[in-house]
Amino acid sequence: MSNAYRWLPELAEGDVVHGPFGDVPIATIDPDDLGAVAARALTTADHEGKTYRLSGPEALRPAEQVEIMAQATGREMRFEAWSDEEARAEMEKAMPKEYVDAFFSFFADGTVDETTVHPTVRDLTGREPRSFERWAHEHADAFR
Repeated sequence: MSNAYRWLPELAEGDVVHGPFGDVPIATIDPDDLGAVAARALTTADHEGKTYRLSGPEALRPAEQVEIMAQATGREMRFEAWSDEEARAEMEKAMPKEYVDAFFSFFADGTVDETTVHPTVRDLTGREPRSFERWAHEHADAFR
C-alpha cells in the first residue's frame, strides 16, 4: 500500500496519477500487516522452514486505489493508465530494462498472480488484514 507514495510528485503538480497496468487488480498489503506476520514468523519456531503468500483483503485496480485516496483526502484525483509503450518508456527511466521486462511478464502477461487474496494475515495474526481504505485515511495528510 505504501507504494502509493510514488504518486506524490504527480499530485504535487495536479490531480492526475499516471501508471502502468491500469486493468490489473492487486491485493496490496499494509506494511503494518507485513511486519506483524514477519514478527510472528521470526519469533516462533512454528514457522521454521515455511514460506507464506501475503496479501491485503481485496484486489484493487489503480483507479480504485486513487478513488479511495481521493475520498480519504477530500481531494479531486483520477488515474490515467499509460499505454504499454508509455509504461515501458517511463519505467525504463527508473529501472533496468530487465526489471521492466519482468514487470510486464508479471502484470501484462499474468505470470505472477497478485490478485488473489490470501488468508495468511488472518491465519498468523488472528485479525483481518488492513484495507487500503484504512491505510489511505491513516496517511491522507501526505496526499492532500
